[in-house]
Amino acid sequence: MDAGPVTLICRALLLDVDGTLVDSAEAVRSAWAAVAEELGADPDAVAAAALARRAPEVAEEFFAPEERQHALDASLRASVASAGLVRALPGAADLLAAVPDGAWGCVTSGRREILTARLRGAGLPVPEVLVTAEDVERGKPDPQPYLRGAELLGVEPADAVALEDTPEGVRSARAAGLRVVGVLGTHAADDLRAAGADALVDAPGGVRVRVADGVLELTVTAPRTASWS
Repeated sequence: MDAGPVTLICRALLLDVDGTLVDSAEAVRSAWAAVAEELGADPDAVAAAALARRAPEVAEEFFAPEERQHALDASLRASVASAGLVRALPGAADLLAAVPDGAWGCVTSGRREILTARLRGAGLPVPEVLVTAEDVERGKPDPQPYLRGAELLGVEPADAVALEDTPEGVRSARAAGLRVVGVLGTHAADDLRAAGADALVDAPGGVRVRVADGVLELTVTAPRTASWS
């Protein structure tokens, strides 16, 4: 595939949050290590698992049944409290500023209160459309989250582009009918390609937006760290 810029035409942008718009790894580790220490689990093991799995899965793996709800409640409080450790990824603020209000939203597997806190902690706006774990019955890689996001934005899935950093997220968006730009950093380029990404970028700043008559023209700059050859 050509390694030069890729142009995608759409009417809306749907973005994952963790690993796509923000670097929240330090916040995740801090929050879950605190929960593990409180409940007598291995902080390093729990924190490492939390970087790759959803909160209920972490609770189920590391804590006894009678402790799991407490672990989830404690992780929610700790995650919100650690939001100041979250940093916007390069170019994220400029990308969001270039897209008109109502033409973008976020689709995430995380909990609403946490993701809202992380966006604010990173100095990024909280969109009107924010699809979180509470809003769907089936999370990524199921298409439901992105179908819901497109519905809330009032566009057909084929008229939207997703930004994702995980193969599960890419598969979710592709199954919903969206085109996908994969953001490197969390997973290998080959994994994002295999999941169906249409293009890759090093960071959100690799996507430039031009707006005309309600149409978004995305110019996607090929990453320096991986080619599309």
